Amino acid sequence: MKTIRTGMMTIAALAALGTSVVSATSEPVKELSVNINGQAIAQDAIFDKGQQTVLVPLRPVAEALGFKVSWNDKEKAAEVQRGAITSYAKEGEDRYPFAKMYKTLGAEPRVLNGSTYVPVKFVDEILQADVNVTDDTVTVVEDEIAPMRTGTITNINKSDKGYSVTLNIYESGIILHLTADTKITDEAGKVLKPEDLKLGMAVDATTEKFMAMSLPPQTSALSITVKGGLETQDILGTAGKVASISADKDGNYKMLVEGRGITGTSQEKINLNITEKTVIINARDNKVLSPAELKEDMQVVAFYGPMMTKSLPPIGTAEKIVVE
Repeated sequence: MKTIRTGMMTIAALAALGTSVVSATSEPVKELSVNINGQAIAQDAIFDKGQQTVLVPLRPVAEALGFKVSWNDKEKAAEVQRGAITSYAKEGEDRYPFAKMYKTLGAEPRVLNGSTYVPVKFVDEILQADVNVTDDTVTVVEDEIAPMRTGTITNINKSDKGYSVTLNIYESGIILHLTADTKITDEAGKVLKPEDLKLGMAVDATTEKFMAMSLPPQTSALSITVKGGLETQDILGTAGKVASISADKDGNYKMLVEGRGITGTSQEKINLNITEKTVIINARDNKVLSPAELKEDMQVVAFYGPMMTKSLPPIGTAEKIVVE
């Protein structure tokens, strides 16, 4: 959690200053101007003396930060959504959804003159922006540089809600949700569609700062740049452990992977020949590994083509191996 830069002197000063707005409980409050990323908004924030905190107008602040704001008439709550961040503010409830849980912020929303006001902590902890409060101004700044993720697409999911892709695996993995605003290109700048993304592709992705703390974590992709794919179009994959790895006298390696197939026709168990064309990547730092560095019990995702023997388990050729 970031720190809202304010202090007891500011709060005390606000409590002592004159008033110009009347709350729903007829309690006077102090107005403060609001600045979002260098731009002033028309609607002021207020100091709620009863709750001893600053409240900001939800709609103009959230919309200036790129959130969609809507009113849920059934719940009588103002809802906000941007990428993976979804929450709401309901008058009288110090209870705000965030990352599949609820947060308390020490203050409740207020509805004043038809507008929902939320505690300034809502901007910090829910909308994930940096906040500075002085005696007469609330300044909100959102970092322009989004985190960069580099990795291999190890899973693609399409549902009624859209596309999501998984980069890397297990402890080093992340699920990226694609939105209508996600920019997808190749390295030359050619615009791609979500359906152009394939298993085994190496990509760079910029993401929202917020991540749902699931396993693996999840967030929305702002951009995805495809750096390279695999030769085989109908690629298959198995995610699991290296059950065995061996080399013959000529230094040719064969690996048995046991786990789960990541496509409908992928194998739960597969023997894979490793050739000089097989790309082996460490998911944690994206460094290239040699076949000799593969060990039993390593967690891997192995990609291979549909050409396999009819033996049990079948034998194929590894095109790419991603190692945890």
